[in-house]
Amino acid sequence: MCGIVGSIHHQNVVPTLLQGLSNIEYRGYDSAGISVLTPRGIKTLKRSGKLEHLRNLLDSQQLSGFCGIGHTRWATHGEPNERNAHPHSNDQVSVVHNGIIENHSQLRQWLQAEGFSFNSQTDTEVIPHLIAYYLARGYSPQKSLNAALANLKGSFALGVLFDQDQQHIYAARRGSPLVLGFGEGNVSLGSDAMALNINDDRILYLEEGDQARISLNSIKLVDNNGKAVQRKQRKNEIRHEHCSKQNHRFYMHKEILQQPDTIAQTLNHTQQQLTELVLDFSKISRLNIIACGTSYYAAMVAKYWFEQQAGLCVDIDTASEFRYRGAPLDQNSLTIVISQSGETADTLAALKHVRTQGCKTLAIVNVIASSIAREAHFSLQTQAGPEIGVASTKAFTAQLSTLACIVLKAAKERQLLDADNSASLMDELQQLPTQIQQVIAIEPELQALGESLSDSRDAYFIGRGCSFPIAMEGALKLKEISYIHAEGFSAGELKHGPIALIEENTPVFVIAPADAWLDKTLSNMQEVSARSGRCIMLGDQHSLTTLNIEQCQAPPEVVLLPCSSALTSPILYVVALQLIAYYAALSKGSDVDQPRNLAKSVTVE
Repeated sequence: MCGIVGSIHHQNVVPTLLQGLSNIEYRGYDSAGISVLTPRGIKTLKRSGKLEHLRNLLDSQQLSGFCGIGHTRWATHGEPNERNAHPHSNDQVSVVHNGIIENHSQLRQWLQAEGFSFNSQTDTEVIPHLIAYYLARGYSPQKSLNAALANLKGSFALGVLFDQDQQHIYAARRGSPLVLGFGEGNVSLGSDAMALNINDDRILYLEEGDQARISLNSIKLVDNNGKAVQRKQRKNEIRHEHCSKQNHRFYMHKEILQQPDTIAQTLNHTQQQLTELVLDFSKISRLNIIACGTSYYAAMVAKYWFEQQAGLCVDIDTASEFRYRGAPLDQNSLTIVISQSGETADTLAALKHVRTQGCKTLAIVNVIASSIAREAHFSLQTQAGPEIGVASTKAFTAQLSTLACIVLKAAKERQLLDADNSASLMDELQQLPTQIQQVIAIEPELQALGESLSDSRDAYFIGRGCSFPIAMEGALKLKEISYIHAEGFSAGELKHGPIALIEENTPVFVIAPADAWLDKTLSNMQEVSARSGRCIMLGDQHSLTTLNIEQCQAPPEVVLLPCSSALTSPILYVVALQLIAYYAALSKGSDVDQPRNLAKSVTVE
């Protein structure tokens, strides 16, 4: 991991490469570098740390050329330092790589025996040396690349430069995404569309096993069998001006505040998509939902919804575990996979496994041309737009909005919801943008609450029913951007062990909307209060009345949110938790958009 750029231009390519790397900083990285074909051979420059370190180095260099590649690295093999940064080069070849070469240790030993010296700890460095091995035996650049790829086990997206071929960039993909961009006077290569030249108006996604030889005037594509193929070009929907921070300090804050619009757009778009979805839920016996990270918590919420509203039994799995537990799959089941990027390696692998079992699949993604969307039988696109902050906010609520619409469709088709009740529930969903604006209106209160956590060592989040996954998501948001240790628990499980962690003034967030679990949730909160924990209750006016705060021995701090139902409260309450986490991180001086050790799109298993 993490980001690839490449460009052939009619003028100096270095500024274009730097702009591409800047466009994908949001993916998370620990080093950056570029290689350029010059009349004096391949020139590679790289630096650890932020992209500005590479820019500073380039300011002191006279580097120029018309063809180049670049990379932002998130360390998998080897420490995050300059030596391990990409590109990896020798006198003849330079390579940028996303993925993992699983047999790199064996290849390294063999190449060392053949006289090659290694400068890094990475798995990637075997690739340029392997290509050079075949070049030394008289193979052409293309045949050398083919021979090298035949020896690689694992996953890769590659951009390759050859010193003896100054007119082309070579590209290949197996298990990791690559996209080409076409514009006026340039051709670009990227790990996603954000990495492409800002003037590229057409894009082309390489399919699994594809290789490409790219020049300024032509592109030659072959498939996994070496057969020449054509791939569909499509309009580039990315508009980089939409990816500015505007007046916000961080992208995350901007994206939290965008949620009224993105939810409204997602609800409307999903309803339109569902009218065209040829999928009858009355014929489905069971659901499997697979996802990673924050998307997994969306799956947890959806499990409650599908079982309560549509009478469908649901299994949920983290994608990284699903393939390995050997779960039997019912031919009449439907598997839903959820991924913001549509490129999450574990989720894509799980999806492919399900398809080999002959089961129907539905993808929920934010990028409709992504690998997961193309692999699934059916796909639905959320309308979150580009999400730059590594910690997911608007993509999560857009996923929940899409899932809620699917639940209503399933309930109607399974005759558990009549037209009037369906319309009533859809009206509740349509009120969400207005209700979220009301949450945003109390941002100063949420800011003060977040800032009050700056000296906390630990924080805990509890909830029941649909609020349990939201408690887990609230804990994830806090720990991933503020680095405060945080955990989410089912409130009913608190007394079965986690309550031992409660000390005086330990912050415990209680997710307590007025739902079927309210009385029991409030009882669990009192258990925390009795042990001198600092209780912060998120609830509505009915929750407050039920609590009867005047009779509490140690009244909780209360955040009052709009009244909601089990279908809407998860979306509504998580926005408040996002703002609390954001201000907690800000008070600790964290880089909110690029938290340490994290990457936006996880494209390796």
